[in-house]
Amino acid sequence: MSTPVDTVTFEVAAAALQSAAEEMGSVLKRSSYSPIIRDMDDFSCALFTADGDLVAQADYIPAQLGAMSLVVKSVLRAWQGRIRAGDAYICNHPYQGAMHLPDVNIVTPIFVGGALMAWAGTAAHHIDVGGVNPGSEGPELGDLYGEGVVMPPIRLSIAGEENEDLVALLTENFRDPLSTLSDLRAQRAACHLGAERVHELAALYGTAELLEVMQRMLDGVETTIGRLLSALPDGAGEAEGALDDDGRGGDPTRIHARIEKRGGRLAIDLTGCGPQTAGAMNIPWASARAALVYAVRAVVAPAVSANDGLLRVLDITAPQGSVVNPLPPAAVSIRHNSCQRLADTLIHAMHRIWPDLAVASSQVSFFSFNIGSTHPRTGAPSVMADVVGGGTGATREGDGLDGVDTYMANVGVMPTEVVETNYNVRILRTEFRPGSQGLGKYHGGLGLVREYEILEHPQHATFYAEQTDARFAPAGAAGGGDALPTTITVIGPDGAVIDRPMKTSRVLAPGTVVRVESGGGGGYGDPAERPAELHEWDAREGRLGGTEARSDDDGSSRASADPAGRE
Repeated sequence: MSTPVDTVTFEVAAAALQSAAEEMGSVLKRSSYSPIIRDMDDFSCALFTADGDLVAQADYIPAQLGAMSLVVKSVLRAWQGRIRAGDAYICNHPYQGAMHLPDVNIVTPIFVGGALMAWAGTAAHHIDVGGVNPGSEGPELGDLYGEGVVMPPIRLSIAGEENEDLVALLTENFRDPLSTLSDLRAQRAACHLGAERVHELAALYGTAELLEVMQRMLDGVETTIGRLLSALPDGAGEAEGALDDDGRGGDPTRIHARIEKRGGRLAIDLTGCGPQTAGAMNIPWASARAALVYAVRAVVAPAVSANDGLLRVLDITAPQGSVVNPLPPAAVSIRHNSCQRLADTLIHAMHRIWPDLAVASSQVSFFSFNIGSTHPRTGAPSVMADVVGGGTGATREGDGLDGVDTYMANVGVMPTEVVETNYNVRILRTEFRPGSQGLGKYHGGLGLVREYEILEHPQHATFYAEQTDARFAPAGAAGGGDALPTTITVIGPDGAVIDRPMKTSRVLAPGTVVRVESGGGGGYGDPAERPAELHEWDAREGRLGGTEARSDDDGSSRASADPAGRE
C-alpha cells in the first residue's frame, strides 16, 4: 500500500508534470516544419489522467487547451478495450471533441506496469487539411465537408508503427502533404517525450503516488476556484455582443451570456445566443467550453494553474442548434472569431456582477489570411496562413498592449522574412496603427496595419475579420472611449481600391494588395484624468495619429484627446 503524498513531494511532482508539458511544447516547436507552428506558436501540449481529464498544460493557446480533453474522452469511447501501448490517435472532428479541422489533435496513451495511467496530447494548427479553399477555412462554406478531411478518433500509429494506409490517404488529400505529415510526426515526438517524463516520475515516486498527485492537482484547482468565488459577492449579470454577420454577409449574429454566482459556483447560461449560422461562424462545443474556461480563469483566478478541475464549479446551459453549440454538419472553420466575441461577452457579464474587476474590451477581430501560393525558389505548391492581432483593452492599472493576439489566443504575426522566402507574397509594411485605440485615463493598445502584395501569378486567398462594423468596435470601460473598428481594403494592380470586404474567398491577380488595419483596445476611465507623463509619451511616440479627430472611411469621426488634454 502507498503512503499519502506529503505536501513537498506533491508540489515537486506537480511542477514536474507541468514542466513535462512545457518540454513537450519545446519539442514540437523545434521539430515542426510549418511557420504557423514553428514561428507563430499556434499549438498546445498537455498531459491528462487515464480518464481524459486535463491535469497539466503548457500555456500556448488557451483556445486549444480548454477543448483537448474532449478529444481524449472521444478516443476512450471509440476505442475502449482496444487501446494499446504505442498507439497514437489523430482527431480533428469538431463534433467529437476537436475545434475546427485545421487544428489536428494527436493523443497517445501512457501505460505503466501494463495499466493505462495517463495520456499525452498535442493540438496544432496545420496549414491545410484539404477542402474547398487553401488553408481549409472559408466564411462562406455551408457545411463541414467543404472544410477539409474530417478525421474521427483513428490510429495514426499502431503499436509504434506509422499507419501507412492513413498516411497515403492524407498525402493525396492535402495541398502540402510534406508540411502536414512532418508536423504530425513532430506532434508524435512531443507526445513520446511526455510519456517518457511520466514514466520517469512514476519510477521516482511510485505509480500510486503519481496518480494521487494528478487527482490532487485537479482537486486543488476546484477548491481554489470555489474559495475565490465564495469571497466575491453573489449576484447575476448579463451581457450581449454581436458578430458582424453570419459569415455570408447576412444579419449580425447575437452572442449573449447570463451568469449567476452563488457561493462557490457559477451558472452560465448561453440560451440567448442566436441560432447556428449559415456560414462558418459556428462555435463547436469544445471551443465554446474553452471560451468559458478562459473567461472564468481570466476574471476570477488568473494566477491559478489551469486544468479541468475548474469545470467542476461551473453549471453550463447551451442549447443545441445555437451558434455556440451547433448541430452537425454545420461549418465551423472560422469559429475562432466567434470564440473571441464569446469570451469578451462572458467577461463583461462577470463585470456586471463585480464592477471593481471591469476592464475595457480587447479587439476580437482576429484577421486571418490564407493563400494558396507557390514557393518562390522551387515553384512547389505551398499554403500560407497568417494572423494579425490588435490592441487589448486598458485596465485600472494601465494601458492595453499593442498589436497582440488577444483573449484566448496567443498567435504571433508571421515574420516578414519567413513570408517572403516561403511564398510568392511580399509584405509591404507591418506597423502600429496610431489613433486606433480607445482613449481614457488609460488608453487601449494599438491595432496593426499590414499589407500583403500578391506576386508572380494569380493566387487563391481567403481572408476575414470581425469588428468591421463600427457598432461592434471594442468598447471602453468606466468612462473610457471605444476603439476603432477593423478595416480590410483590397487594392488592384492599378492602385485603385477594389472593395472593402468583411470576409471573402477569391482569386487575386499579381500586383493586388490586401491591407488590414486592425482595431485597438478600448480605453479605461476619464481621458481628462490621463497622467501628464503618459500624455507626453503619446505625443513623443505619435500614438494618437497627429490629429484631434479621426475621420473613418465610412464618414464617421471620433474625437480624441490631444497631448495637451483638449477635446
